Amino acid sequence: MTASKEPGFVPIKPAAVDLTAAAGGKDPKRRRGTGQQLPDRQLLTRPWLWLGGGALLCVVSIVFLLLPRWLPSPVIEAPIIENPTIESGSAARQGEPVVPALRADQATRQTPPPAAGAPATADTPWSRAQQFSVRKDSQALLQELLDAQKTLEERGVTLWGKREYARALEHAQAGDAGYSRQNFAQAHDHYAAALDILSGLLEGIEQLFADSMAAGNAALAAGAADAAGAAFNVALAIDPIDRDALLGLERTQNLPRVMALLEQGDALLRDVKPEQARDAYQQALEVDAHSLRARQQLDLTKARINDDAFNLAMSSGFRLLEQQRHAPARAAFARALKLKPRSRAARDGIEQATQRITSTQVNAALKQARDAAQQEDWQGAIASYNAALKLNSSLGNALEGKQRATLRAEVHSRLEELLAQPERLFDEAVYNDALSFLDTIRALPEPGPILSAQLHRLTHMLTLAATPVSVELHSDNLTRVTLYKVGELGAFASKVLSLRPGHYVAVGRRDGYRDVRVEFFADPDNAMQPVLVSSSERIALGD
Repeated sequence: MTASKEPGFVPIKPAAVDLTAAAGGKDPKRRRGTGQQLPDRQLLTRPWLWLGGGALLCVVSIVFLLLPRWLPSPVIEAPIIENPTIESGSAARQGEPVVPALRADQATRQTPPPAAGAPATADTPWSRAQQFSVRKDSQALLQELLDAQKTLEERGVTLWGKREYARALEHAQAGDAGYSRQNFAQAHDHYAAALDILSGLLEGIEQLFADSMAAGNAALAAGAADAAGAAFNVALAIDPIDRDALLGLERTQNLPRVMALLEQGDALLRDVKPEQARDAYQQALEVDAHSLRARQQLDLTKARINDDAFNLAMSSGFRLLEQQRHAPARAAFARALKLKPRSRAARDGIEQATQRITSTQVNAALKQARDAAQQEDWQGAIASYNAALKLNSSLGNALEGKQRATLRAEVHSRLEELLAQPERLFDEAVYNDALSFLDTIRALPEPGPILSAQLHRLTHMLTLAATPVSVELHSDNLTRVTLYKVGELGAFASKVLSLRPGHYVAVGRRDGYRDVRVEFFADPDNAMQPVLVSSSERIALGD
């Protein structure tokens, strides 16, 4: 038969019995009291020996087969060891109720004896299984209770939820009492009630945090330091590292200083001292950069100071116009426009002053531009035209003169670049581009002496670039020669080529010999020396 393996039960294992040994460990073949040994045949022929053996066999069978069914399964009891399981920092020190917990081995292997006065239950496997199940559920609730309690204490529940938290601890204490009396159903109910309360507190934490932050910010705006501090302390108890809450508490601590500076600024503003009031508001913002009232008052004061400065600049501009001092008047209107960029009056003042000085300043700038153009100083001409256009952007002659000077400046710059690097013209693409550019330059009117000299030099350089250069190549009649940009020349002893000026590379190849590479420049201004291309270095077998 198979022994029961339910929790809390320990099966009885049959003991091993040696059927071959006699009582007292004596040899059955020896005579009682004589110590003499009986012969085997005589032992087998005595009837009482057979009867004794049969009886002993029956007893053993009963012990092994029937006795385990008749006897109840034993229960191994062990003392319950209570440990405090809900230990808040404050509860442990102030004697608040704590909840007991069993060790894991006790929770799964021990069944406590019923307490005195507990309701009597039938000592059956079914009742013990029910008892074990309720106790196991209670322990599971207790673990959830511990987790919830730990989270709440980490988030400062004793500051914002002390009453509900105390109710939960009372339920936990009642559950503790029921558990100690082995009334696990009662313990289960109290633990569940405590967990419901703590769960409700956990569910409301985020909303409480948001409400506390809103209340703290509202109190800051109203200048109520105590209310703001209380609200932010609740928020920090929930989340000690929240940046906004930390900032709110810091602002609360600085609030008295900020309020004093705001009152000082308001008083100065009433006394028509806007600059000093601005400084007070600025100091308030330095203490609390997030103060909305300080920011608003500072902006209001700056706007008032700006208005006063604008009116002063406009008055100065009109007075200078009456004195025929047009340039200073324009500067005064410009200051006013800078203070209020959208002011139509300031723009009108600038336009009026500009109209009076345009005839002198624009004409002077245009004259400077024409003088620079005649000297082929195109950059100077562009600068003078820009000066004229800065005074009056709608001047048609200045726009045309600037466009012409810009074109001539680009031509001059490109010509100087080509003339500084004549070898670039030996490249066919650059040569063709330079020819096209030369045709464009020749179409320009009034070239002037500088441009004429540049054209002459460029024409000479293009002629040289188009003049072939005679180049004599020498080899050994065994090396196969390739001239890049020309092609395969094969093996030869001597060959004369007519090449365009420029850089060339000749490569010689010969079986069993190292390749040779020769670079040379076909110079149209100097006589060319013969170029030797010969692979004469034998390759060693080990290479």
